[in-house]
Amino acid sequence: MLTQILVPILYFILLFFIISNKRFFKSDSISKNILLLSFSLKAFSALIFGYLFKSGILTGNDTLMYFNDGNIIYSSLKESPYSYLQLVFGRNNFYPIPAKLLPYIDDMGFWFDNSNYFLVRINAFIRLFSFGIYNAHAVVFSFLSFIGIYNIYLFFENKVINKKILQLILFGIPSVVFWTSGVHKEAIVFFTLGISLYNLDAILELKYNNKNVLFSILGLISLGYIRIYLLLFLVPLLIAIYIFNKSGKKHPSITIFLVTIIIFLFVAFVIDLSTPQFSLTNELIVRRRYFVNSPGNFSFPLAGRPHDLQGILLVLWDAITNPFIRPLPTDSGVALTYLASLEAIIIIFILIKLIYTVKLKALFHNPYALFSILFGFSTLFLVGLIVNNSGAIVRYRSIAIPFILIGFYLKNKENNNSTLKSC
Repeated sequence: MLTQILVPILYFILLFFIISNKRFFKSDSISKNILLLSFSLKAFSALIFGYLFKSGILTGNDTLMYFNDGNIIYSSLKESPYSYLQLVFGRNNFYPIPAKLLPYIDDMGFWFDNSNYFLVRINAFIRLFSFGIYNAHAVVFSFLSFIGIYNIYLFFENKVINKKILQLILFGIPSVVFWTSGVHKEAIVFFTLGISLYNLDAILELKYNNKNVLFSILGLISLGYIRIYLLLFLVPLLIAIYIFNKSGKKHPSITIFLVTIIIFLFVAFVIDLSTPQFSLTNELIVRRRYFVNSPGNFSFPLAGRPHDLQGILLVLWDAITNPFIRPLPTDSGVALTYLASLEAIIIIFILIKLIYTVKLKALFHNPYALFSILFGFSTLFLVGLIVNNSGAIVRYRSIAIPFILIGFYLKNKENNNSTLKSC
């Protein structure tokens, strides 16, 4: 019992010390105290995250399955270190399964799911030094998430007028702090997004080295394993920024973004028709069917499969509105539902105000603003198409909302110097 308490505390102190002393966590625009407070909140949130799922207040066993499957892989070390390495770093989701791996795979639930098994791999690696204590994994996941969010902050640091607002968006929105800290995909999504964007920034600005290229590739590949649709949204938008910078910034950003997106959609459409095994449409239908056929405490009805124009409009209405308005106060009697609903209402009002006051000309000429807004809205639209669970929506939304808010707060790059002087 004492070990269960001491080990997570010791890891928290160690990681707290690293943030305090490493040069990487030093920026002139944000105080070290804010970073330490942010990590502390994320670590505490990760512990609460685990408790809520363990106690059944929140339903869904994914976080515990990631941890338990990681323990199963770790147990292979006693008989064969090579089997451990195969299970952690080797290929999964294949037949025939080697006989020596079969006993471990039979006990696991995610071998045939590349996305979820990636989280199992991470937990199996952390298990080497966690003593099999879930809360130690939680603290490590919160640290990885913190690194990702800090890297995203560095990506946008010199592209915003008010850095305090940027800090509030990334480190202060309750749902972002909570849902991206625990032993779940969102923590690793932020980690991979952060290291990708931080290193890609040098590439996009045509000032890069081999290390930037290496970390960008590793980050994007990892993101693809966890959430392939985020990678698919990210790539054309990043290509558009690169083309904009490569062209000497002679053409409006909006034109380059539209052309790039149209070409990417056309290529995706051709692939969808010519190679059914890689059909994005079929994958979307399968994912939507999975959620519809897996009702939970926070599920709500979605529009049925469209057979006419009215059906299509109903599906689109769900896709546009649900990611913003869910959860409704009536979705569940759990106190967290009311808090999430209140936050959703506040975010909607903030977005309305931002949209009402934004200068479209400046927005259309700012590639990073377009990137952030399009990435965020694309993510929410896809979530609205396939997800019928308020709890899942809040978790997925925690990735998209920061980008949308940051996009509307970004300054016009053409006026950087004058803006900085006025500040």
